[in-house]
Amino acid sequence: MKSPHQAVIFTLLSLTIAAGCGRNAEREKHGHQESGQRYFKEGKYAEAAVEFRNALHVDPRSVMGYLYLGRAYCELQQWSEAAASLGVATELDPENLQARLLLAEVYLNEHNYSGAENEAALILQKQRTNAAAHQARGAALVASGQTESALESFQEIARLLPDDPSSYINLAIVEIGLEHTGEAEKHLRKALQIAPHAILAYLNLANLYRRENREQEAEAVLWDGVKNNPEVSALYVALADILYALGKDPLEERVVNDLREKQRMSADAELAIGDLYFKRRSLSLAENAFQRGLELAPERTDLKQRLVEIYLSQANLKSAALLNGQILRTDPANLESHINQARILLSKGKNEEAVTELRKQLALLPGSSQAHYFLGYAYLRTNGPALAESEFQRALDLDPNFFPALRSLAELQLSRGAKGAVELANRCVSLRPLDSPEHLLLGTAYFQEGEISKARAQFMIAQQLDARDPRVPYSLGLCSMNEHKLDQARQELESALRLNPTFTHALGELAELDVQAKRRGRALSRVRRYLAANPNSADAHLILGSLYTTGRECDEAKAEFERAIQINPNLISAHLDLGRIYQQTGKSDLAVRQYERAIVLQPHFAPLITLLGDIYLERGDLATAQKYFEQALAAKPDFAVAASNLAQVYAQQGSNLDLALNLARSANRQLPELDSVVDTLGWVHYRKGQYSDAVPLLRECVQNAPRQAIYRYHLGMALVSDGQRDEGRRELQAALRLKLSGGDASQARDALAQLK
Repeated sequence: MKSPHQAVIFTLLSLTIAAGCGRNAEREKHGHQESGQRYFKEGKYAEAAVEFRNALHVDPRSVMGYLYLGRAYCELQQWSEAAASLGVATELDPENLQARLLLAEVYLNEHNYSGAENEAALILQKQRTNAAAHQARGAALVASGQTESALESFQEIARLLPDDPSSYINLAIVEIGLEHTGEAEKHLRKALQIAPHAILAYLNLANLYRRENREQEAEAVLWDGVKNNPEVSALYVALADILYALGKDPLEERVVNDLREKQRMSADAELAIGDLYFKRRSLSLAENAFQRGLELAPERTDLKQRLVEIYLSQANLKSAALLNGQILRTDPANLESHINQARILLSKGKNEEAVTELRKQLALLPGSSQAHYFLGYAYLRTNGPALAESEFQRALDLDPNFFPALRSLAELQLSRGAKGAVELANRCVSLRPLDSPEHLLLGTAYFQEGEISKARAQFMIAQQLDARDPRVPYSLGLCSMNEHKLDQARQELESALRLNPTFTHALGELAELDVQAKRRGRALSRVRRYLAANPNSADAHLILGSLYTTGRECDEAKAEFERAIQINPNLISAHLDLGRIYQQTGKSDLAVRQYERAIVLQPHFAPLITLLGDIYLERGDLATAQKYFEQALAAKPDFAVAASNLAQVYAQQGSNLDLALNLARSANRQLPELDSVVDTLGWVHYRKGQYSDAVPLLRECVQNAPRQAIYRYHLGMALVSDGQRDEGRRELQAALRLKLSGGDASQARDALAQLK
């Protein structure tokens, strides 16, 4: 049986013909190898790889040649090429443990965890005390979710290297994952006892304390870390972060200034400070830090790209494009800047051009999880959620811990109301347990599933991690409203507004509470006061318009919705509410126009597309209604209302009745209590001639809503066709008394005439 690397061997050997033999060949091989090693030491890995390949042309069976070439490929992060070269080395010399260890590391980078574990196991068969092999095996087991087994490897490393602080740090990280927090704390303390300069020990111990709500102890650990390591930016940043969370602003500012004082000319320090501010969305402070870094190191591409990110966040497309263009002129192959170019195109509404740019980059680097992620983001703007989901998943397949793709996938599932959102949000929390937004995301997923107690628990954790985020008390207020704890809800929503007086989500919910309490006047006064102070708040005009709607003050509501759209033309809720006003006042043409504008903003929003189809269905324009219902189902295949309405259209047309029955059954499974859906299913059965199936469903609708003329008409027609003529006559007569109209009324009269 051929070995897995034989094909690679034959390929490599086919490119080589022995260039000679004897001393000249040996001298030539060593010359190339020495040259390659010289390039390698200088960091010129591509040039080194060329020399190592030249050496292999001379001696295609040189184990060290393949080992050197594999190392060069590793430095270039060309993992598949590295795996091929190192694989040949192990084929030629199965006892070469150095090649096997390097191959295990390559497999880890390729996310081939079983391959890494196998290579480590082969090494450990020969050298049971090889700590590096235990490390590779443990990393592979952790990555593949076998944490308990991984623990054994890291415990063995600690026994083999009792004076190495990293062995205790790695062991503690695994123990934290297993919730063995006592053991983890002990081992992190041991690492610090051995090496007061073990940076990761300070950071992980502080994080452990924060996860357990032991903020004061976390702060103390980081003060010790800064004292013992005054030149390490990461410790200052972590300390500033916890001081901010604890509301100790003057101390936080002092720590940042201390870092700048200690590293007065350090661009890396400014980069770390900028990242700290960007994480908490303090964009002006982040921009200032990145600009200071660039003044110190004008050629630093990473600082320029951080500024591009800031400009994109601020919608400052001109500055983003200018700086990104500078990067690409000096480094035309820079993938991140090409991706940013696509993001700029997206922000300008040039969606198809953005997709083309990202596809071009993926043709060059198909293994880029970042490019797949942003292509998914682009698809959200162009082709809909299905393709976006596929690209987000592809990014995660390439890198299971690629956080932006994981979070976007969780948000996408959440927007669809899918149950998978909880699992994905849990993974986000496991990757970033100290980030308040991830606990907010998980809480929102639980809330959507109706698990209010679990949602509240996550929101409380988020509050402990960041007491200044108004979204936290707002979310807690929603929980209290759901639990009918209205006084508590009011307090939590008021707290959100105190944290951020312009947080209109809380303002809107407070207005809703006042309306429920029959204090609409109080709600109006509050929103009007807010608008007096913030006249350009589109959201506040939207809230005021909704309050006018509840009081049936249509003209006033219309004016507020129009003002909201004038301020923010992309506010889809305002377009929808204005469309409803037009519908309520009998101006269906204006309503259609308004909904069509909204669809331009959200072309894959199935409820909106269905709403537009409903208007055409009411008008009797079945062809146009069918088009919109089909479009809604393309955007959201499991959207029951669109499925039921499309089935209704097919039934009225007398076409596609098998498909209509499948659609109606699907809608009925999802919405079994909705009479209109049950009626559609019954009517489709009638149109297919399945009268005995139709009658019980239609009778149920009439029993639930006896004054709905259409239900009585449908039941009457089904009864007559089923041979129950007398009862059918009574139902048709009742439908006409209830003002059945249009073609249905004509059909009812014709049926009654035939019964005489």
